[in-house]
Amino acid sequence: MTEESEGAPRPIDRGVARRQAFMRAAREVFLEQGFEAASVNEVVRRAGGSLATLYAQFGNKAGLFAAVLQDHHEAFIEQMKPDVVDHLPLDQALGAVGEKFTRNLLSRDNLAVFRILIGEGRKFPEELQRYVRASADQVVAVVANVLAQHKVPVADHAASASLLLELLRSRHHYRALIDPSYAITDEQLSQHVANAVRIFLHGVLSAR
Repeated sequence: MTEESEGAPRPIDRGVARRQAFMRAAREVFLEQGFEAASVNEVVRRAGGSLATLYAQFGNKAGLFAAVLQDHHEAFIEQMKPDVVDHLPLDQALGAVGEKFTRNLLSRDNLAVFRILIGEGRKFPEELQRYVRASADQVVAVVANVLAQHKVPVADHAASASLLLELLRSRHHYRALIDPSYAITDEQLSQHVANAVRIFLHGVLSAR
């Protein structure tokens, strides 16, 4: 075997490649049409392959949507994780996490996924609802971990993290959900996050 062949990247397994194609097409279809209206036949048309292969890999439409959600959520978690913040003061560490969280929360794709979850969540099978709840817990865990690392003296780091996340979500997320043209500048986002962190750490009066 030559050095070139040893160092050459291995070709992607055909089944893996087909799964990736289904995932890309499904993401497009779900974001365009929502969960209820989305057609697995349309996913197959865009991705190629067969309906039988799609069902073999994902089970049904709910399984396909769960896979798309998992992929989307894992990317969201990675995007909201800042560089190492252990050495930073608590307010700066929370600000670093908060800016990434808020920026990604307001992205077009994340807003589209959130609309689907809110608008059609009651139609999801129970196992998919459990996954959505577990995913939300993972977001909380990122912030709770920062609080724990900085030894913040509260009884429940997860509960405290949830409060900060709601301050960060606040009016900007709700306005962006109902108005596709709504946007804020980087300066406005940074100021919003700084205010939320300050209120979280010190209370409303200290923000004056």
